[in-house]
Amino acid sequence: MTPSQGAIHREQRRQAWAIHGGPVGLGVAALGVALARLPLPSRRLRERLFRTVFGKKYPPGLNEAEMDRPLAEYPTLNALFTRGVRPEFRPIPAGTPQFLSPCDGTVQDVGRVERGRILTLKRIEYTLESLLPGTDTAAFEGGHFAVVFLSPIDCHRVFAPQDGELHEATHVPGSRLLVHPPFQRAEFPVYTLNERVAFRFTTPLGPCALVMVAGWGVGNITLPAAPDFRPRQRELATKTWAPPLPVRRGEWVATFELGSTVVLVVPPRDEVTPLVSPNDKVRYGQPLFTYPG
Repeated sequence: MTPSQGAIHREQRRQAWAIHGGPVGLGVAALGVALARLPLPSRRLRERLFRTVFGKKYPPGLNEAEMDRPLAEYPTLNALFTRGVRPEFRPIPAGTPQFLSPCDGTVQDVGRVERGRILTLKRIEYTLESLLPGTDTAAFEGGHFAVVFLSPIDCHRVFAPQDGELHEATHVPGSRLLVHPPFQRAEFPVYTLNERVAFRFTTPLGPCALVMVAGWGVGNITLPAAPDFRPRQRELATKTWAPPLPVRRGEWVATFELGSTVVLVVPPRDEVTPLVSPNDKVRYGQPLFTYPG
């Protein structure tokens, strides 16, 4: 049974209070989100603030060596979250029969699609139909999935997991429940209740679906190839590329402005080898599944 909007809003508030230590902490966090695009006036202030906030709250803190520019050159908090990574720190294997991780993060779950369902953290089941409304999911029966959680210290860009073509991106309106693993509850299936954008790809290995699930504080999911695609939060909308947009593995396709979770669903094939396990730390471009050659 789907919870009522009132119950969802109460749970959303309860979770936010819990993770931020009450209304005062929540107010500070909400203010930080609201000011995320406000330019900080000096390089010294930026560097000190970014190192202090991320170093204390999210140890070991930011990996400055891999950033595409020095820490003090990011003018806003949002610019830091949506930063790029120097290519030498994310080698992309070429021509391999593999689906690659579309993002940096921590693997929450990895498994098979059985009877149209995936099983995620805390044994919460999701149907592909609820995750991907309006999509024919039959091609994924018996396939594989991976769920990757992005923490605030991760690069918040999302990349193509294989060579192929991008056909469409569908924005699904929804809530902003926390996607942090400790706060997930079966009564509030976050991946189907929350706002999200679902991408549909075709690849040499078969069809692929990638879902970016927004969490608390996520202001936008943006697409470099469609900068004007900024649908309203309460409306379902689809961006279709005709002809489909060619993409290469490791190509930047979308961005979380702040953080959340990515669900990757890949097609069935005999003898597919999962290369990661729950709780593994992954980087974009790292192989997740190998298909027989």
